[in-house]
Amino acid sequence: MSIYDELGVRTLINAAGTVTRYGGSLMAPEVLDSMRGASQQFCHLDEVQKKVGERIAAMLEVEAAYVTSSAACGLVLTTAACMVGTDPAKITQLPDTTGMKHEVIIQKIHRIAYDQAIRVAGGTLIEIDDQGTPPTEEMRRAINENTAAIFFMATVMNHPASVPLDEVVAMGRAASVPVVVDAASECPPVSTLTRFWEAGADLIIFSGGKSIMGPQSTGLVIGRKDLIAGCAANGVPFATVGRPMKVSREEMIGFMKALELYLARDHEADIARWTAQLDYIEAALQGIPNITVGRFTKSETYTIPLLYIRPEAEADFTRPMIAEALEAGEPAIVVGQHFTEDSVTINPHNLQPGQEQIVAERCKVVLAQIG
Repeated sequence: MSIYDELGVRTLINAAGTVTRYGGSLMAPEVLDSMRGASQQFCHLDEVQKKVGERIAAMLEVEAAYVTSSAACGLVLTTAACMVGTDPAKITQLPDTTGMKHEVIIQKIHRIAYDQAIRVAGGTLIEIDDQGTPPTEEMRRAINENTAAIFFMATVMNHPASVPLDEVVAMGRAASVPVVVDAASECPPVSTLTRFWEAGADLIIFSGGKSIMGPQSTGLVIGRKDLIAGCAANGVPFATVGRPMKVSREEMIGFMKALELYLARDHEADIARWTAQLDYIEAALQGIPNITVGRFTKSETYTIPLLYIRPEAEADFTRPMIAEALEAGEPAIVVGQHFTEDSVTINPHNLQPGQEQIVAERCKVVLAQIG
């Protein structure tokens, strides 16, 4: 009996991807072993953080790195670092930003639910709207003596109304304003881990418990050494705005091991396995009436092959009905509803070997029942 059985918690087959609500990803035995080993001795947490950051920076060939308690925590700490750096008095003053830079410029299409974390640190969001084209000049005019940072969301980098990253970086550098990129849920390809740094962004945020498969309660910030020092100064174990977002020694070590394993993976083999799983499911769904099935990828910074199941106009069922029926059945299966507006998505990122057969059979049963 597992601990979840003991607690009466229903376990899931995860065909939705690396979604936080479902647990992010599964950690490798080597990661768990490293965490177990780290838990058996005491040390200074800030020293561990420094050494782990140096090791990670060397792995990725970037200037500096810092492990956080989540990507959302990364939003808090990068904002704080851009506003106050390592100034002890200002660090203590946060989230009160009286007398200091506090504005964070953000395009409206780059807004996300989690940008509340920017305001937790004391930042004030300055939203730039668009009329269907990149508001480059409007963004440039918004920069002033109170601007602490420009926020850029990686998932919309290719949106036709998004100011291109190279232009954002150029205007940030011209005004000595850091550019912060949120790439929390991106990867693979593995090049995503460094592409924004190479493009000139000053700080880049990733989730540690998604594609990298570290502890779910971890994140990663890479970037300029001075700004990473600001993240550290505003983080744990100090009495700061970041103190509630504690990352333990076990999690730091576990994340470092997970990143090491991730960089060494055969990523082409991963893509081949995911593609084969979707081939099986797609073949099983052929001929089922009132649905359209097809493939797509989300973006160039998240290249997992995805399969959509779209109810046709004449169908008597909707995509929420498909998702709810799959989760209500046995075994419970969760699928994505956040990738498209009109279909459910099978994301094989977290499908274990053989689970594609279960997903295919359950989809056939559910579609027969509700159709």
